[in-house]
Amino acid sequence: MANSSTKDVKYNVYLLTKKSVTKITEETYLLTFYETFDFAPGQFCMVNVDGAGLTRKPFTLGKVADKHIAISVKIAGKGSEYIVKTDERLNVLAPLGNAFVPENRNGAVVVAPSCLAEGLHLSEHFKIPLFVASKSALSREITSQFELNTVVGNDGYLRLLEELNNSRFDWIFVSGSKIMEELAVRNMPNKLVYVSLNEYMACGIGACKGCAVETVNGIKHVCTDGPVFRGDEIWARH
Repeated sequence: MANSSTKDVKYNVYLLTKKSVTKITEETYLLTFYETFDFAPGQFCMVNVDGAGLTRKPFTLGKVADKHIAISVKIAGKGSEYIVKTDERLNVLAPLGNAFVPENRNGAVVVAPSCLAEGLHLSEHFKIPLFVASKSALSREITSQFELNTVVGNDGYLRLLEELNNSRFDWIFVSGSKIMEELAVRNMPNKLVYVSLNEYMACGIGACKGCAVETVNGIKHVCTDGPVFRGDEIWARH
């Protein structure tokens, strides 16, 4: 795992007012907020969905223009639909998890549309390139707002991984689905790959133990040991 620390973890409950909701794809949206709080790259939040679900939902944190806190949300059920569509302020527990602290800034970020907020933040914070790997074309609404290096479809993603594997970068940060992350680890043997795991969790603070993952070093919990791990800790290379 990247250098990180869980000592003196501090989190709070915030009420966030939406500033903008921008469509990324047909089912994915970028939400920005007026209120702000301090967090580090790689950390996440848990969002209350009121009566639309039983538990809070986890989302990686980001910033737009290094100013407005943002999350990107893929509508996959009533809870995520509530987060995107409600006009009420969102009740958010944050910041959670460990900061991502790479050994140098010679890296690149690859994200799915559902993790765009995190990708934008890491790219701007570390001054590194951002690539978006999507199953479908991004909306004009999002591409007119941001200049994004985008690949579409499985073949496009595999070609991107080949290019990055042969690039000058020392490390690649990948955030998306487990399939997307495992493909990155398997197809970039020349690179140190970091993955931001998006596991189901109910609390986000280590109480429920619902986000356990098996690693080469035993069972870890995404909320307290991650959410960022070295990819070869999750998928051992042979």
